Amino acid sequence: MKKHLLLTTGIVVSGLLSAQVSQRQKEISQRIPAHIANMAIMKNPRVIDPATLPSLMTSGKKAADDSKRVAAVTSTVVGKTYYDLQSNSSVGDRIFVNADGSIAAVWTMELTAGDNTYPNRGTGYNYFNGTTWGPQPTARVEATRVGWGNVVNTRSNKELILSHDGGASKLNLATRATKGTGTWTNAYAIPTATAGGNYWPRMVASGDTIYTISVTQQTTTAGASMYQGLNGAICFARSKDAGVTWDLVNTIPTGLDNTTRFLGFGGDSYAIAAKGATVAVVGGDAGKDVVLSKSTDGGVTWTATTILKFPLAKWNPATTTTDINGDNVADTVLTNDGTFSVGLDNSGKAYVFYGNSRILQTTPQANGGYSYFPATDGLNMWKEGMPADVGGTVIAGIEDLGEQGTIFFPTPSVSGNFSFGLWGNSLTSYPSVAFDANNVMYLSYSSVVDSLISLVNSEKLVRHQYVIKSTDGGATWSDPCDIVGSPGGAVYEGVLGSLAKRVDGNLHILYQRDLGPGNGIPGANPGDNKDEADNTAINDIVYFKFPVAEIGACATDVGIKEQNSVVTGYKFYPNPAAHNGTLEITLNDNSKVDINVMNAVGQIVYSTSLTGNAGLNKVDLNLSNLNSGIYFYQVKAGSSKTITNKFVIAK
Repeated sequence: MKKHLLLTTGIVVSGLLSAQVSQRQKEISQRIPAHIANMAIMKNPRVIDPATLPSLMTSGKKAADDSKRVAAVTSTVVGKTYYDLQSNSSVGDRIFVNADGSIAAVWTMELTAGDNTYPNRGTGYNYFNGTTWGPQPTARVEATRVGWGNVVNTRSNKELILSHDGGASKLNLATRATKGTGTWTNAYAIPTATAGGNYWPRMVASGDTIYTISVTQQTTTAGASMYQGLNGAICFARSKDAGVTWDLVNTIPTGLDNTTRFLGFGGDSYAIAAKGATVAVVGGDAGKDVVLSKSTDGGVTWTATTILKFPLAKWNPATTTTDINGDNVADTVLTNDGTFSVGLDNSGKAYVFYGNSRILQTTPQANGGYSYFPATDGLNMWKEGMPADVGGTVIAGIEDLGEQGTIFFPTPSVSGNFSFGLWGNSLTSYPSVAFDANNVMYLSYSSVVDSLISLVNSEKLVRHQYVIKSTDGGATWSDPCDIVGSPGGAVYEGVLGSLAKRVDGNLHILYQRDLGPGNGIPGANPGDNKDEADNTAINDIVYFKFPVAEIGACATDVGIKEQNSVVTGYKFYPNPAAHNGTLEITLNDNSKVDINVMNAVGQIVYSTSLTGNAGLNKVDLNLSNLNSGIYFYQVKAGSSKTITNKFVIAK
């Protein structure tokens, strides 16, 4: 499935928006320059693998692997792929950690370069036996061309991968009796709801019980049909015997039906979680409500809660504008971006995360397209017990690394292009949540990095993968840790993170990394992403193990200001820097000051010392020998604590 985007002219934001945005969202939005924030793109209905697509990526270029940044951090490239559309919206469960320390990881893989039909697309699989990862796979798991694999290991040691076979219009279930070893058996085990087929599945396990959701194909594709009044229905299925038989198939969870709010759903605009017999499913998308449907009897009965209500019920962009107050003027409306994660804590309480989006429909589009604003930022959290309909609270956004109140965006040379790669969602998005045995909540997400300019396109910022935690049910969160860094000194984009649900003293994350900002699948985005499509670098699939004790105190924390008895103030500028930087350090006493500059993997690349005087001290740093990327300056004055902060070099 692809996203077709066409550039439109800049659009002035309606005054309505300010009334719908939380104070935190206002603060985040104010960091984005208006000339970027108010640019709109036309999002058109998505289709599956169009027959005619432009050429893409003709050769492979291996990227350097991560180095260890703290003692217990592990980063391993477990696979490669030319196909970088791991999800259209929400990220599925692509990594499964077992109690014995073994790990299964999957992704949509294509190793054929230069063929934009992706003839060998399928599930890439790698396994960690508790000691080492297997070799990077060279062939897909399935016998036929599939996509969007999700993996589980069951209590009885069985292993299952669920994906969709677009050619057969069916869900493909690959199974084997023992995790990590043996021959895969492929079968179309789950009946389809319509002749058009079920697509873009999600699968979770609780013991030997398997729960899945998928969506029926939309009628824009030949042969597809409506299902229970929905043009794209979220269908639930259950197996109590590890996928051998299915006693519930193609049922629609309450609240995600056609009764009052929905006309249908697109691929990947939903998520599922399970703990025992408690199952939570969330669905939505731009221009739609966000609804949580929850079952405590394994999916037999459901209770629905509307998390965020879109002002127009069953809004149809093919027939209706976004005039929500009846004045015959289309309004810009805050909505969700369709990227969801749902988690159940140890008491079974549901938590839902999603990104922000803004849309505007001045003229109905016969094909169902609508304008959205790619420079909308903010990641939201809602949990049971919060008010319905209003969407929860904004908990994350782009970090202001320079602490200057604004985000630096390079200026594109072509009018209508953006200062970041396009993925069709919020600037902070792709959430993935997990809980540990003590009910501490962990969240990974992707966000654009302030001032960090791509090496392959000097007009675009890259996205990185972050992790945060909350010990109080989401009331407060740690400072975010950037887990991507700059391996080998290069600036990479890291996105589409999937956080394993088992937290065993470490977070286990699978994400995609490459040099080009944005999505490179032809037809998915406009020519603004051509650096990604023309880029010869193959994508890395990276496994990252991160000790939970490091979260909030990691070397890559952003925005940390330590209290210091000697240093009463400090400032680095300009940020980003090019060839020179200045540190202003204010001391309350005369003291020796040691200054180190470190790269993203903790290596000292520049050092200097001075005898500082009480009051303001200015230190000029010669950065001319350093490459573009993320760096850290450390200031140590006398016996005081070391101050560490982040800055960017962009040349």
